[in-house]
Amino acid sequence: MKIINMMNFVREVDPRVKNSEQVLYNTTCAEYKLCKEYGIENTFLLQYDALIDPRYINLFSDADDKTELGIWLEIAQPLVEAVGLPWRGRLGWAWDWHVVPGFSMGYEPDQRKAIIDECMRKFKELYGCYPKTVGSWLLDTVTAAHLADKYHISALAICRDQINTDAYTLVGGYFNQAYYPSRKNIFTPAQTKTMQIDAPVFRLLGPDPIHNYDNERHLYGKCNRFLNDGEKYPGCYTMEPVWGCGAQPGIIDWFFDSYFAEESLGFAYTQLGQENAFGSVDFIPNLRMQLDKALQLKDVRFMKMCDTGEMFKRVYPLTPATAVCAMRDWNRGDEVQSAYYDCAYYTANLLRDEDDITLRALYLFDEKVPERYLDKACETWDAEYENLPVIDTIRGKDTSGLVFKRAVGKLRTSRKDNDTLCVSWDNGSVEFAPNCIRVYTTECELKFGGPGETELIENSVRYEYKGARYCMTCMGETQSIPGGCVFKPVDGSFSLIFS
Repeated sequence: MKIINMMNFVREVDPRVKNSEQVLYNTTCAEYKLCKEYGIENTFLLQYDALIDPRYINLFSDADDKTELGIWLEIAQPLVEAVGLPWRGRLGWAWDWHVVPGFSMGYEPDQRKAIIDECMRKFKELYGCYPKTVGSWLLDTVTAAHLADKYHISALAICRDQINTDAYTLVGGYFNQAYYPSRKNIFTPAQTKTMQIDAPVFRLLGPDPIHNYDNERHLYGKCNRFLNDGEKYPGCYTMEPVWGCGAQPGIIDWFFDSYFAEESLGFAYTQLGQENAFGSVDFIPNLRMQLDKALQLKDVRFMKMCDTGEMFKRVYPLTPATAVCAMRDWNRGDEVQSAYYDCAYYTANLLRDEDDITLRALYLFDEKVPERYLDKACETWDAEYENLPVIDTIRGKDTSGLVFKRAVGKLRTSRKDNDTLCVSWDNGSVEFAPNCIRVYTTECELKFGGPGETELIENSVRYEYKGARYCMTCMGETQSIPGGCVFKPVDGSFSLIFS
């Protein structure tokens, strides 16, 4: 399955933009016109202030069955006041990008449910049914469970991983595609049916599988790439048409190759579109360019987000294993390669930079570890969601990761079975499976420098992070070295298992 969701989301007002109500409306009109011109299935998610605006009601009055309308659950002043709560935004701001008051975790759990109920009530009053898709840069677990249990939502959507961007940090999540969240933490895939929220969460924005993790580190000269003479690379490492990556036809070709031509373990997905708050930038030509390229892709289907969610639920009763692989880089060709593996138990990223092959990221998923806003409101302007770091080369002291010693050659990927990704090079390989990571013919060195506490006890690396305890055990030979350990094969291989 290879799927693209053309999803645009709609705010009524943005105090940061001059004459924002008109600018944002004009942008949505242009996006809607483009979707109708191309005849593709598409989704527009409406924030409450836009939902009740007569101009948007009129705009979508001619929507046919190719256009889905849903809810964008950032919280604006009209919504808060509709449920009898005080607005805590900055003076003169009817919408505020801070978590308090703009996102659901900034409210107490019973207030979140009241906010959802009002959105659903108003949507049904206007359109005769409840919406099937709800998205936001951040959603909390109480909100996700209420939407799934009471309103049987088809799909949820949240932002890509990012650190200290706007008012939210998300680290160590399921990289792309979709997963079923735990009833304790929306950012953590559930490992059991009883603990999962039965509404898949899709990651937005089409993140760069090489540079989204640590941005400039692996670009030319370990610094910003100059796309043209004297032009500094702008923006985020995503497919958003307002940024440098999303505006470059050659980079878009690379994105589509990475998502749809490389190994994905059977489910390849990305999202196109743009928030209307960028209406002061003429991104429509870039979005048109992306659509022209997408429509030339073989076996790739545009779907509404609700239909994608329902299809996901039919095919995958539990969170599947998926992969996103980039066997070349838009910036440095085949000098840099990346393979992401995600399953219900962990997310891992194997990276090759010239002669160095490393596991630069590995985070465990534990359905029992609660999010910090599960029982109480966030009280700060920003919020953080994360999973359990085993290897974290962006926040820890060690930036080298798990180093594959004496590894030689370029990476090659293949599917061993529906749940197992094999990444090989000239003199070794690694297999990512839900129950373990298997390494063949090489040894690996790990320095202890993550964001939590780490110690080696016999053949297990023990971790403690914010009250959670977990370990990685080597089924092979383990040797202690100053500040870390070395894993060595026995009879040609060793396995890493987690608990």
